[in-house]
Amino acid sequence: MAHQYNYSSQANSRLRQGGAVLILMAFILGLGAVAYLLKAYNADAAKAKQDEKTYQALSAAKQALIAWAVSHPNTPGLMPYPDRNGDGNYDGNSDCYTGVFQYGFLLGQLPTVGQTNPCVTPQTGLGGDWRDSQGNRLWYAVSRNLVHDYEHSESPVINPGMNNPPHAVTPYLRQGGIQSYPWLKVLDRNGNLVSDRVAAVILAPGSPIGGQNRSAFAPNASEYLDSFQKGAAIYNNRAYATADEDFVIGEDSSNVPASDLTFVQPYQFNDKLVYITIDELMATIEKRVGREVGTQLKDYYVASNAIIANRFYPYAAIMGGNKNYSCVVGKLAGALPVAASHSSSCSYTGISATSSTSSCSFAEVEAVIFTKTSLNFTYRAGACQFSGKICTCSGAGTCTRATQQFICDAAGECSANVAGSYQFTGGGFDSVTGKCSTSCGSDISCSGTGGGMFTHSSCTDAPFNDVTTNSILPIWFTDNLWQDYVYYAAQRGVSPTLSAGGINGITALTVTTGYSIAIVPFASKGSAQVRLSCNLSDHMDTNVNATGDATNIYELTNKPRSRNYNDQIFVVSP
Repeated sequence: MAHQYNYSSQANSRLRQGGAVLILMAFILGLGAVAYLLKAYNADAAKAKQDEKTYQALSAAKQALIAWAVSHPNTPGLMPYPDRNGDGNYDGNSDCYTGVFQYGFLLGQLPTVGQTNPCVTPQTGLGGDWRDSQGNRLWYAVSRNLVHDYEHSESPVINPGMNNPPHAVTPYLRQGGIQSYPWLKVLDRNGNLVSDRVAAVILAPGSPIGGQNRSAFAPNASEYLDSFQKGAAIYNNRAYATADEDFVIGEDSSNVPASDLTFVQPYQFNDKLVYITIDELMATIEKRVGREVGTQLKDYYVASNAIIANRFYPYAAIMGGNKNYSCVVGKLAGALPVAASHSSSCSYTGISATSSTSSCSFAEVEAVIFTKTSLNFTYRAGACQFSGKICTCSGAGTCTRATQQFICDAAGECSANVAGSYQFTGGGFDSVTGKCSTSCGSDISCSGTGGGMFTHSSCTDAPFNDVTTNSILPIWFTDNLWQDYVYYAAQRGVSPTLSAGGINGITALTVTTGYSIAIVPFASKGSAQVRLSCNLSDHMDTNVNATGDATNIYELTNKPRSRNYNDQIFVVSP
Protein backbone atom coordinates (compact mmCIF):
# COMPACT_ATOMS: atom_id res chain seq x y z
CA MET A 1 0.00 0.00 0.00
CA ALA A 2 2.87 2.28 0.81
CA HIS A 3 4.30 1.72 -2.70
CA GLN A 4 0.99 2.45 -4.31
CA TYR A 5 0.63 5.59 -2.25
CA ASN A 6 4.06 6.87 -3.31
CA TYR A 7 3.29 6.20 -6.96
CA SER A 8 0.04 8.05 -6.73
CA SER A 9 1.70 10.93 -4.93
CA GLN A 10 4.39 11.23 -7.60
CA ALA A 11 1.77 11.15 -10.33
CA ASN A 12 -0.23 13.82 -8.62
CA SER A 13 2.90 15.90 -8.25
CA ARG A 14 3.67 15.59 -11.93
CA LEU A 15 0.10 16.54 -12.78
CA ARG A 16 0.37 19.56 -10.54
CA GLN A 17 3.66 20.56 -12.15
CA GLY A 18 2.22 20.11 -15.66
CA GLY A 19 -0.76 22.25 -14.79
CA ALA A 20 1.51 24.94 -13.46
CA VAL A 21 3.53 24.85 -16.67
CA LEU A 22 0.36 25.23 -18.74
CA ILE A 23 -0.78 28.11 -16.60
CA LEU A 24 2.64 29.73 -16.94
CA MET A 25 2.61 29.22 -20.68
CA ALA A 26 -0.88 30.69 -20.92
CA PHE A 27 0.23 33.59 -18.78
CA ILE A 28 3.26 34.19 -21.01
CA LEU A 29 1.13 33.97 -24.13
CA GLY A 30 -1.36 36.34 -22.55
CA LEU A 31 1.39 38.79 -21.78
CA GLY A 32 2.54 38.58 -25.39
CA ALA A 33 -0.95 39.20 -26.67
CA VAL A 34 -1.40 42.12 -24.32
CA ALA A 35 1.98 43.51 -25.35
CA TYR A 36 1.04 43.13 -29.01
CA LEU A 37 -2.31 44.79 -28.45
CA LEU A 38 -0.69 47.57 -26.45
CA LYS A 39 1.90 48.06 -29.17
CA ALA A 40 -0.80 48.17 -31.85
CA TYR A 41 -2.89 50.49 -29.71
CA ASN A 42 0.06 52.78 -29.05
CA ALA A 43 0.90 52.83 -32.77
CA ASP A 44 -2.70 53.65 -33.67
CA ALA A 45 -2.84 56.30 -30.97
CA ALA A 46 0.43 57.83 -32.19
CA LYS A 47 -0.81 57.80 -35.79
CA ALA A 48 -4.10 59.41 -34.73
CA LYS A 49 -2.21 62.08 -32.81
CA GLN A 50 0.00 62.78 -35.82
CA ASP A 51 -3.01 63.04 -38.11
CA GLU A 52 -4.73 65.37 -35.67
CA LYS A 53 -1.70 67.65 -35.65
CA THR A 54 -1.61 67.63 -39.45
CA TYR A 55 -5.29 68.49 -39.80
CA GLN A 56 -4.93 71.26 -37.25
CA ALA A 57 -2.19 72.76 -39.42
CA LEU A 58 -4.31 72.34 -42.55
CA SER A 59 -7.31 73.98 -40.88
CA ALA A 60 -5.26 76.92 -39.61
CA ALA A 61 -3.69 77.41 -43.02
CA LYS A 62 -7.12 77.32 -44.68
CA GLN A 63 -8.44 80.04 -42.40
CA ALA A 64 -5.33 82.15 -42.98
CA LEU A 65 -5.62 81.80 -46.77
CA ILE A 66 -9.29 82.84 -46.71
CA ALA A 67 -8.45 85.80 -44.46
CA TRP A 68 -5.58 86.87 -46.76
CA ALA A 69 -7.82 86.72 -49.84
CA VAL A 70 -10.83 88.43 -48.29
CA SER A 71 -8.74 91.27 -46.83
CA HIS A 72 -6.94 91.94 -50.13
CA PRO A 73 -6.82 95.74 -50.47
CA ASN A 74 -7.36 95.87 -54.24
CA THR A 75 -9.42 92.79 -55.15
CA PRO A 76 -11.06 90.98 -52.22
CA GLY A 77 -10.93 87.27 -53.04
CA LEU A 78 -7.74 87.41 -55.10
CA MET A 79 -5.36 84.61 -54.11
CA PRO A 80 -1.57 84.35 -54.27
CA TYR A 81 0.42 82.16 -56.62
CA PRO A 82 2.16 79.21 -54.90
CA ASP A 83 5.84 79.04 -53.99
CA ARG A 84 7.33 76.94 -56.82
CA ASN A 85 10.82 75.62 -57.45
CA GLY A 86 11.15 77.40 -60.78
CA ASP A 87 13.48 79.91 -59.13
CA GLY A 88 15.56 77.09 -57.68
CA ASN A 89 14.16 77.11 -54.16
CA TYR A 90 11.21 76.91 -51.83
CA ASP A 91 11.66 80.13 -49.88
CA GLY A 92 8.06 80.75 -48.77
CA ASN A 93 7.53 83.50 -51.34
CA SER A 94 4.77 83.49 -53.94
CA ASP A 95 6.26 82.96 -57.40
CA CYS A 96 4.37 85.00 -59.98
CA TYR A 97 5.31 84.72 -63.64
CA THR A 98 6.13 86.65 -66.77
CA GLY A 99 5.45 85.52 -70.31
CA VAL A 100 2.99 82.78 -71.23
CA PHE A 101 0.79 81.21 -68.58
CA GLN A 102 1.15 77.53 -67.66
CA TYR A 103 -1.18 75.56 -65.37
CA GLY A 104 1.83 74.27 -63.49
CA PHE A 105 2.20 77.79 -62.07
CA LEU A 106 -0.87 77.10 -59.90
CA LEU A 107 0.62 74.24 -57.82
CA GLY A 108 3.39 74.59 -55.28
CA GLN A 109 4.06 75.17 -51.61
CA LEU A 110 1.96 77.56 -49.53
CA PRO A 111 3.46 81.09 -49.77
CA THR A 112 3.72 81.91 -46.09
CA VAL A 113 6.49 84.51 -46.22
CA GLY A 114 5.49 86.99 -48.92
CA GLN A 115 5.43 87.81 -52.62
CA THR A 116 8.18 89.05 -54.86
CA ASN A 117 8.29 90.87 -58.20
CA PRO A 118 6.48 90.72 -60.56
CA CYS A 119 3.66 89.98 -58.11
CA VAL A 120 1.11 92.76 -57.73
CA THR A 121 0.72 94.42 -54.34
CA PRO A 122 0.36 93.64 -51.53
CA GLN A 123 3.57 91.64 -51.45
CA THR A 124 2.79 89.95 -48.18
CA GLY A 125 2.54 86.31 -47.16
CA LEU A 126 -0.01 84.50 -45.07
CA GLY A 127 1.87 85.24 -41.88
CA GLY A 128 2.39 81.74 -40.49
CA ASP A 129 4.51 78.63 -40.84
CA TRP A 130 2.14 75.67 -40.90
CA ARG A 131 3.63 72.21 -41.22
CA ASP A 132 2.35 68.67 -41.05
CA SER A 133 3.25 66.31 -38.20
CA GLN A 134 6.43 65.26 -40.05
CA GLY A 135 7.60 68.87 -40.32
CA ASN A 136 6.85 69.33 -44.03
CA ARG A 137 5.62 72.65 -45.35
CA LEU A 138 2.11 72.51 -46.76
CA TRP A 139 1.31 72.51 -50.47
CA TYR A 140 -1.31 74.55 -52.29
CA ALA A 141 -3.23 74.63 -55.58
CA VAL A 142 -5.48 77.50 -56.67
CA SER A 143 -8.13 78.02 -59.36
CA ARG A 144 -7.17 80.10 -62.37
CA ASN A 145 -10.33 82.13 -61.73
CA LEU A 146 -8.81 83.73 -58.63
CA VAL A 147 -5.30 84.81 -59.62
CA HIS A 148 -3.91 87.79 -61.49
CA ASP A 149 -3.26 87.15 -65.19
CA TYR A 150 0.27 88.43 -65.75
CA GLU A 151 0.23 87.46 -69.42
CA HIS A 152 -2.64 89.89 -70.09
CA SER A 153 -2.07 92.20 -67.09
CA GLU A 154 -5.57 91.75 -65.69
CA SER A 155 -7.03 90.84 -62.34
CA PRO A 156 -10.28 88.88 -62.21
CA VAL A 157 -13.60 90.55 -61.44
CA ILE A 158 -14.57 88.79 -58.21
CA ASN A 159 -18.21 88.88 -57.16
CA PRO A 160 -21.02 86.31 -56.77
CA GLY A 161 -21.70 86.29 -60.51
CA MET A 162 -18.53 84.24 -61.03
CA ASN A 163 -19.75 81.33 -58.88
CA ASN A 164 -21.56 79.51 -61.69
CA PRO A 165 -19.30 79.07 -64.75
CA PRO A 166 -19.04 78.75 -67.69
CA HIS A 167 -19.51 82.41 -68.52
CA ALA A 168 -20.24 83.62 -72.02
CA VAL A 169 -19.86 87.35 -71.41
CA THR A 170 -17.64 89.78 -69.59
CA PRO A 171 -16.74 90.62 -66.88
CA TYR A 172 -15.78 87.04 -65.99
CA LEU A 173 -14.05 86.09 -69.24
CA ARG A 174 -10.27 85.89 -68.87
CA GLN A 175 -7.25 85.80 -71.21
CA GLY A 176 -8.13 89.21 -72.54
CA GLY A 177 -11.86 88.44 -72.58
CA ILE A 178 -11.95 85.22 -74.60
CA GLN A 179 -12.06 82.36 -72.08
CA SER A 180 -14.06 81.16 -69.07
CA TYR A 181 -12.86 78.55 -66.59
CA PRO A 182 -14.55 75.93 -64.41
CA TRP A 183 -13.57 75.43 -60.78
CA LEU A 184 -11.24 72.73 -59.44
CA LYS A 185 -12.58 69.33 -58.39
CA VAL A 186 -12.03 67.21 -55.29
CA LEU A 187 -12.63 63.44 -55.47
CA ASP A 188 -12.92 60.77 -52.79
CA ARG A 189 -10.83 57.57 -52.56
CA ASN A 190 -13.11 55.85 -55.08
CA GLY A 191 -12.92 58.65 -57.64
CA ASN A 192 -16.39 59.96 -56.80
CA LEU A 193 -16.94 63.70 -57.00
CA VAL A 194 -16.91 65.48 -53.64
CA SER A 195 -17.07 69.03 -55.04
CA ASP A 196 -16.64 70.70 -58.42
CA ARG A 197 -16.77 74.22 -56.96
CA VAL A 198 -13.29 74.28 -55.44
CA ALA A 199 -11.37 77.56 -55.31
CA ALA A 200 -8.22 76.22 -53.64
CA VAL A 201 -6.74 73.04 -52.13
CA ILE A 202 -4.18 72.82 -49.31
CA LEU A 203 -2.23 69.56 -48.97
CA ALA A 204 0.00 67.96 -46.34
CA PRO A 205 2.54 65.65 -48.02
CA GLY A 206 3.40 63.41 -45.05
CA SER A 207 6.51 61.23 -44.89
CA PRO A 208 8.31 60.18 -48.09
CA ILE A 209 6.62 57.12 -49.57
CA GLY A 210 7.04 54.93 -52.63
CA GLY A 211 10.63 55.88 -53.34
CA GLN A 212 10.18 59.62 -52.94
CA ASN A 213 13.49 61.44 -52.45
CA ARG A 214 13.47 64.90 -50.91
CA SER A 215 17.20 65.24 -50.41
CA ALA A 216 17.64 67.61 -53.36
CA PHE A 217 17.54 71.34 -52.69
CA ALA A 218 14.12 71.94 -54.25
CA PRO A 219 12.48 68.65 -55.27
CA ASN A 220 9.56 68.51 -57.67
CA ALA A 221 5.97 68.04 -56.51
CA SER A 222 6.14 64.29 -57.24
CA GLU A 223 8.65 63.88 -54.40
CA TYR A 224 6.05 65.20 -51.96
CA LEU A 225 2.59 64.49 -53.33
CA ASP A 226 1.24 61.04 -54.11
CA SER A 227 -0.75 59.00 -56.61
CA PHE A 228 -2.56 55.67 -56.71
CA GLN A 229 -4.33 53.50 -59.23
CA LYS A 230 -7.75 51.93 -59.02
CA GLY A 231 -8.60 49.77 -61.99
CA ALA A 232 -7.52 51.67 -65.08
CA ALA A 233 -7.89 55.08 -63.41
CA ILE A 234 -4.88 56.86 -61.92
CA TYR A 235 -5.46 59.53 -59.30
CA ASN A 236 -2.82 61.98 -58.13
CA ASN A 237 -2.23 65.29 -56.37
CA ARG A 238 1.11 66.01 -57.99
CA ALA A 239 0.05 67.52 -61.33
CA TYR A 240 -1.98 70.51 -62.51
CA ALA A 241 -2.73 70.38 -66.24
CA THR A 242 -6.28 71.68 -66.81
CA ALA A 243 -8.53 74.42 -65.43
CA ASP A 244 -10.76 71.89 -63.65
CA GLU A 245 -7.89 69.75 -62.36
CA ASP A 246 -8.95 67.20 -59.78
CA PHE A 247 -7.36 66.46 -56.41
CA VAL A 248 -8.09 63.37 -54.37
CA ILE A 249 -8.81 62.57 -50.73
CA GLY A 250 -7.16 59.15 -50.80
CA GLU A 251 -7.00 56.43 -48.16
CA ASP A 252 -3.83 56.41 -46.08
CA SER A 253 -1.51 53.51 -46.91
CA SER A 254 -1.59 52.39 -43.30
CA ASN A 255 -5.25 51.48 -43.78
CA VAL A 256 -4.78 49.56 -47.04
CA PRO A 257 -3.14 46.11 -46.62
CA ALA A 258 -1.34 44.43 -49.52
CA SER A 259 -4.21 41.95 -49.70
CA ASP A 260 -6.70 44.72 -50.56
CA LEU A 261 -7.17 44.41 -54.31
CA THR A 262 -9.57 47.34 -54.46
CA PHE A 263 -6.47 49.29 -55.47
CA VAL A 264 -3.57 48.36 -57.70
CA GLN A 265 -0.75 47.23 -55.40
CA PRO A 266 1.61 48.41 -54.11
CA TYR A 267 -0.65 51.16 -52.76
CA GLN A 268 1.42 54.11 -51.52
CA PHE A 269 -0.46 57.24 -50.50
CA ASN A 270 -0.42 59.47 -47.40
CA ASP A 271 -1.45 62.96 -48.59
CA LYS A 272 -3.95 64.82 -46.45
CA LEU A 273 -5.96 67.75 -47.81
CA VAL A 274 -8.57 70.40 -47.08
CA TYR A 275 -10.26 72.58 -49.67
CA ILE A 276 -12.05 75.91 -50.02
CA THR A 277 -15.14 76.17 -52.19
CA ILE A 278 -15.97 79.34 -54.06
CA ASP A 279 -19.21 79.44 -52.08
CA GLU A 280 -17.54 79.62 -48.65
CA LEU A 281 -14.97 82.12 -49.96
CA MET A 282 -17.66 84.34 -51.51
CA ALA A 283 -19.82 84.22 -48.37
CA THR A 284 -16.88 85.62 -46.40
CA ILE A 285 -16.18 88.31 -49.01
CA GLU A 286 -19.83 89.31 -48.79
CA LYS A 287 -19.42 89.91 -45.07
CA ARG A 288 -16.65 92.39 -45.84
CA VAL A 289 -18.85 94.03 -48.48
CA GLY A 290 -21.70 94.33 -45.98
CA ARG A 291 -19.42 95.97 -43.40
CA GLU A 292 -17.91 98.40 -45.93
CA VAL A 293 -21.33 99.49 -47.22
CA GLY A 294 -22.69 99.87 -43.69
CA THR A 295 -19.77 102.08 -42.67
CA GLN A 296 -20.26 104.44 -45.64
CA LEU A 297 -24.03 104.64 -45.15
CA LYS A 298 -23.51 105.60 -41.51
CA ASP A 299 -21.00 108.26 -42.53
CA TYR A 300 -23.47 109.60 -45.11
CA TYR A 301 -26.16 109.76 -42.43
CA VAL A 302 -23.93 111.77 -40.08
CA ALA A 303 -22.90 114.13 -42.88
CA SER A 304 -26.47 114.63 -44.14
CA ASN A 305 -27.34 117.27 -41.52
CA ALA A 306 -25.73 118.86 -38.51
CA ILE A 307 -29.00 118.50 -36.61
CA ILE A 308 -29.43 114.89 -35.53
CA ALA A 309 -33.21 114.95 -35.85
CA ASN A 310 -32.92 116.02 -39.51
CA ARG A 311 -30.44 113.38 -40.63
CA PHE A 312 -31.34 110.83 -43.32
CA TYR A 313 -30.08 107.96 -45.44
CA PRO A 314 -29.96 108.38 -49.24
CA TYR A 315 -32.77 107.38 -51.54
CA ALA A 316 -32.22 104.08 -53.35
CA ALA A 317 -31.53 103.44 -57.03
CA ILE A 318 -33.55 101.14 -59.28
CA MET A 319 -32.70 97.47 -58.77
CA GLY A 320 -31.87 95.30 -61.75
CA GLY A 321 -30.31 97.76 -64.16
CA ASN A 322 -26.55 98.10 -64.46
CA LYS A 323 -26.39 101.39 -66.34
CA ASN A 324 -27.89 103.84 -63.87
CA TYR A 325 -27.16 103.64 -60.15
CA SER A 326 -28.22 107.17 -59.26
CA CYS A 327 -30.92 107.64 -56.65
CA VAL A 328 -34.63 108.09 -57.36
CA VAL A 329 -36.51 110.64 -55.25
CA GLY A 330 -38.84 108.88 -52.83
CA LYS A 331 -37.42 105.39 -53.45
CA LEU A 332 -36.67 103.75 -50.09
CA ALA A 333 -35.65 100.27 -51.27
CA GLY A 334 -33.65 99.06 -54.25
CA ALA A 335 -30.07 99.21 -55.41
CA LEU A 336 -27.31 101.10 -53.62
CA PRO A 337 -27.09 104.59 -55.23
CA VAL A 338 -23.37 104.49 -56.02
CA ALA A 339 -23.51 106.83 -59.06
CA ALA A 340 -23.80 110.60 -59.16
CA SER A 341 -27.26 111.94 -59.88
CA HIS A 342 -28.08 112.61 -63.52
CA SER A 343 -31.14 112.86 -65.73
CA SER A 344 -31.81 111.01 -68.98
CA SER A 345 -34.58 110.73 -71.54
CA CYS A 346 -35.39 108.09 -74.14
CA SER A 347 -38.17 107.88 -76.71
CA TYR A 348 -40.05 105.52 -78.99
CA THR A 349 -42.14 106.36 -82.05
CA GLY A 350 -44.40 103.90 -83.82
CA ILE A 351 -44.87 105.58 -87.22
CA SER A 352 -46.96 102.81 -88.72
CA ALA A 353 -47.51 99.07 -88.34
CA THR A 354 -44.23 98.41 -90.22
CA SER A 355 -42.16 101.49 -89.35
CA SER A 356 -40.76 102.57 -85.98
CA THR A 357 -37.84 104.39 -84.38
CA SER A 358 -36.29 104.76 -80.94
CA SER A 359 -33.72 106.99 -79.36
CA CYS A 360 -31.88 105.84 -76.23
CA SER A 361 -28.13 106.10 -75.63
CA PHE A 362 -26.28 102.85 -74.96
CA ALA A 363 -24.84 104.71 -71.99
CA GLU A 364 -28.33 104.47 -70.46
CA VAL A 365 -29.34 100.90 -71.40
CA GLU A 366 -27.54 97.57 -71.70
CA ALA A 367 -29.26 96.57 -74.94
CA VAL A 368 -32.13 97.31 -77.32
CA ILE A 369 -34.09 94.18 -78.26
CA PHE A 370 -36.37 94.14 -81.28
CA THR A 371 -38.76 91.21 -81.78
CA LYS A 372 -40.32 90.76 -85.23
CA THR A 373 -43.99 89.87 -85.44
CA SER A 374 -43.29 87.06 -87.94
CA LEU A 375 -40.46 85.31 -89.82
CA ASN A 376 -36.94 84.92 -88.48
CA PHE A 377 -33.97 87.17 -89.10
CA THR A 378 -31.32 85.64 -91.37
CA TYR A 379 -28.30 87.97 -91.08
CA ARG A 380 -26.60 90.19 -88.51
CA ALA A 381 -23.70 92.63 -88.39
CA GLY A 382 -21.82 94.74 -85.86
CA ALA A 383 -22.92 94.70 -82.20
CA CYS A 384 -26.25 92.97 -82.97
CA GLN A 385 -27.07 89.29 -82.54
CA PHE A 386 -30.22 87.42 -83.53
CA SER A 387 -32.04 84.32 -82.40
CA GLY A 388 -35.04 83.57 -84.57
CA LYS A 389 -37.25 86.66 -84.61
CA ILE A 390 -35.29 88.41 -81.84
CA CYS A 391 -32.49 90.90 -82.56
CA THR A 392 -30.39 92.16 -79.61
CA CYS A 393 -28.14 95.18 -80.15
CA SER A 394 -25.65 96.50 -77.59
CA GLY A 395 -24.14 99.04 -79.97
CA ALA A 396 -24.01 99.89 -83.66
CA GLY A 397 -25.22 97.02 -85.82
CA THR A 398 -28.10 95.46 -87.73
CA CYS A 399 -30.29 92.38 -88.15
CA THR A 400 -31.96 91.73 -91.50
CA ARG A 401 -34.14 89.40 -93.52
CA ALA A 402 -34.07 90.32 -97.20
CA THR A 403 -35.25 93.96 -97.24
CA GLN A 404 -36.59 93.84 -93.67
CA GLN A 405 -34.19 95.51 -91.24
CA PHE A 406 -33.63 96.56 -87.66
CA ILE A 407 -30.64 98.86 -87.27
CA CYS A 408 -28.95 100.89 -84.49
CA ASP A 409 -26.10 103.38 -84.62
CA ALA A 410 -23.47 103.93 -81.92
CA ALA A 411 -25.49 106.78 -80.38
CA GLY A 412 -28.49 104.48 -79.76
CA GLU A 413 -30.66 105.74 -82.60
CA CYS A 414 -32.55 102.67 -83.85
CA SER A 415 -35.19 102.00 -86.49
CA ALA A 416 -37.17 99.15 -88.05
CA ASN A 417 -39.00 98.81 -91.34
CA VAL A 418 -40.86 95.73 -90.21
CA ALA A 419 -43.61 95.10 -87.65
CA GLY A 420 -42.38 94.30 -84.15
CA SER A 421 -41.86 95.45 -80.57
CA TYR A 422 -38.96 97.04 -78.64
CA GLN A 423 -37.46 96.24 -75.27
CA PHE A 424 -34.79 98.32 -73.53
CA THR A 425 -32.89 96.41 -70.82
CA GLY A 426 -30.47 97.23 -68.04
CA GLY A 427 -31.44 100.86 -67.56
CA GLY A 428 -33.04 102.73 -64.69
CA PHE A 429 -36.06 104.91 -65.39
CA ASP A 430 -38.56 106.42 -62.96
CA SER A 431 -41.14 107.71 -65.43
CA VAL A 432 -42.71 105.83 -68.38
CA THR A 433 -45.47 107.21 -70.63
CA GLY A 434 -47.40 106.59 -73.82
CA LYS A 435 -46.75 103.43 -75.81
CA CYS A 436 -44.06 102.32 -73.39
CA SER A 437 -44.47 100.41 -70.11
CA THR A 438 -42.43 98.81 -67.33
CA SER A 439 -42.98 96.66 -64.27
CA CYS A 440 -40.15 98.09 -62.18
CA GLY A 441 -38.05 100.59 -64.12
CA SER A 442 -35.08 98.68 -65.52
CA ASP A 443 -36.74 96.91 -68.47
CA ILE A 444 -38.90 99.07 -70.76
CA SER A 445 -41.27 97.66 -73.40
CA CYS A 446 -42.60 99.76 -76.30
CA SER A 447 -44.88 98.82 -79.21
CA GLY A 448 -47.75 99.99 -81.40
CA THR A 449 -48.48 103.14 -83.35
CA GLY A 450 -47.84 106.34 -81.44
CA GLY A 451 -45.18 107.75 -79.16
CA GLY A 452 -43.71 106.88 -75.79
CA MET A 453 -41.13 108.27 -73.38
CA PHE A 454 -39.11 106.88 -70.50
CA THR A 455 -36.98 109.13 -68.34
CA HIS A 456 -34.81 109.26 -65.25
CA SER A 457 -35.14 112.41 -63.18
CA SER A 458 -32.27 114.07 -61.37
CA CYS A 459 -32.14 113.15 -57.67
CA THR A 460 -32.21 115.94 -55.08
CA ASP A 461 -30.09 114.10 -52.50
CA ALA A 462 -26.47 114.90 -51.90
CA PRO A 463 -24.58 112.08 -53.63
CA PHE A 464 -23.71 108.85 -51.85
CA ASN A 465 -20.26 107.36 -52.55
CA ASP A 466 -18.89 110.87 -52.72
CA VAL A 467 -16.26 112.86 -50.85
CA THR A 468 -18.75 115.66 -50.14
CA THR A 469 -20.79 113.30 -47.95
CA ASN A 470 -17.80 111.44 -46.49
CA SER A 471 -19.17 108.20 -47.97
CA ILE A 472 -16.57 107.01 -50.47
CA LEU A 473 -16.68 103.27 -51.08
CA PRO A 474 -13.37 101.48 -51.77
CA ILE A 475 -12.41 101.52 -55.46
CA TRP A 476 -12.58 97.73 -55.56
CA PHE A 477 -16.32 97.86 -54.79
CA THR A 478 -17.35 99.30 -58.16
CA ASP A 479 -14.37 97.83 -60.03
CA ASN A 480 -15.71 94.39 -59.08
CA LEU A 481 -19.34 95.42 -59.75
CA TRP A 482 -20.55 94.72 -56.23
CA GLN A 483 -23.34 97.26 -56.77
CA ASP A 484 -25.04 94.53 -58.83
CA TYR A 485 -25.22 92.31 -55.71
CA VAL A 486 -26.30 94.67 -52.93
CA TYR A 487 -29.91 95.52 -52.06
CA TYR A 488 -30.55 98.48 -49.77
CA ALA A 489 -33.57 99.67 -47.75
CA ALA A 490 -33.98 102.60 -45.37
CA GLN A 491 -36.52 104.44 -43.24
CA ARG A 492 -36.79 108.16 -43.93
CA GLY A 493 -39.03 110.91 -42.61
CA VAL A 494 -42.40 109.52 -41.56
CA SER A 495 -41.98 106.18 -43.37
CA PRO A 496 -42.19 103.06 -41.18
CA THR A 497 -39.09 101.41 -39.75
CA LEU A 498 -37.87 98.00 -40.94
CA SER A 499 -37.89 94.57 -39.32
CA ALA A 500 -35.46 91.67 -39.72
CA GLY A 501 -36.27 88.31 -38.17
CA GLY A 502 -38.51 89.92 -35.55
CA ILE A 503 -36.02 92.66 -34.68
CA ASN A 504 -37.97 95.91 -35.03
CA GLY A 505 -37.04 99.58 -35.23
CA ILE A 506 -34.35 99.17 -37.91
CA THR A 507 -33.74 102.36 -39.88
CA ALA A 508 -31.39 100.98 -42.56
CA LEU A 509 -30.24 97.57 -43.76
CA THR A 510 -28.50 95.98 -46.72
CA VAL A 511 -28.64 92.53 -48.28
CA THR A 512 -25.90 90.90 -50.31
CA THR A 513 -27.90 88.88 -52.80
CA GLY A 514 -25.30 86.23 -53.65
CA TYR A 515 -25.15 84.30 -56.91
CA SER A 516 -28.28 83.53 -58.91
CA ILE A 517 -29.80 80.15 -58.01
CA ALA A 518 -30.32 78.54 -61.38
CA ILE A 519 -30.72 74.82 -60.53
CA VAL A 520 -32.95 72.79 -58.22
CA PRO A 521 -33.67 73.26 -55.42
CA PHE A 522 -34.77 76.68 -56.60
CA ALA A 523 -35.27 79.72 -54.42
CA SER A 524 -38.79 80.98 -53.70
CA LYS A 525 -39.19 82.15 -57.30
CA GLY A 526 -39.73 78.48 -58.19
CA SER A 527 -37.56 78.61 -61.30
CA ALA A 528 -34.07 79.70 -62.30
CA GLN A 529 -33.16 83.22 -61.16
CA VAL A 530 -32.18 85.47 -64.07
CA ARG A 531 -30.09 88.62 -63.90
CA LEU A 532 -30.20 91.42 -65.04
CA SER A 533 -33.76 91.70 -63.72
CA CYS A 534 -35.82 94.20 -61.78
CA ASN A 535 -37.91 91.36 -60.31
CA LEU A 536 -36.72 91.08 -56.71
CA SER A 537 -37.38 87.32 -56.71
CA ASP A 538 -34.48 87.06 -59.18
CA HIS A 539 -32.22 88.55 -56.51
CA MET A 540 -33.72 87.57 -53.15
CA ASP A 541 -34.24 83.95 -52.19
CA THR A 542 -37.36 83.91 -49.99
CA ASN A 543 -40.76 85.49 -50.34
CA VAL A 544 -40.10 87.45 -47.16
CA ASN A 545 -37.01 89.15 -48.61
CA ALA A 546 -38.44 89.49 -52.14
CA THR A 547 -41.46 91.41 -50.83
CA GLY A 548 -39.54 93.45 -48.27
CA ASP A 549 -39.75 96.60 -50.37
CA ALA A 550 -43.52 96.51 -49.81
CA THR A 551 -43.75 95.01 -46.30
CA ASN A 552 -40.55 96.39 -44.71
CA ILE A 553 -40.02 92.87 -43.27
CA TYR A 554 -36.91 90.75 -43.89
CA GLU A 555 -35.42 87.45 -42.76
CA LEU A 556 -33.13 86.83 -39.78
CA THR A 557 -29.68 88.32 -40.12
CA ASN A 558 -28.19 84.93 -39.22
CA LYS A 559 -30.51 82.75 -41.30
CA PRO A 560 -28.34 79.78 -42.38
CA ARG A 561 -27.19 79.61 -45.98
CA SER A 562 -28.37 76.65 -48.01
CA ARG A 563 -28.50 75.45 -51.59
CA ASN A 564 -31.53 77.64 -52.22
CA TYR A 565 -30.78 80.55 -49.89
CA ASN A 566 -27.67 82.73 -50.05
CA ASP A 567 -28.96 86.17 -49.02
CA GLN A 568 -26.99 87.82 -46.20
CA ILE A 569 -28.70 90.61 -44.26
CA PHE A 570 -26.75 93.38 -42.52
CA VAL A 571 -28.38 95.84 -40.14
CA VAL A 572 -26.88 99.30 -40.65
CA SER A 573 -28.78 101.14 -37.92
CA PRO A 574 -29.44 101.10 -35.10
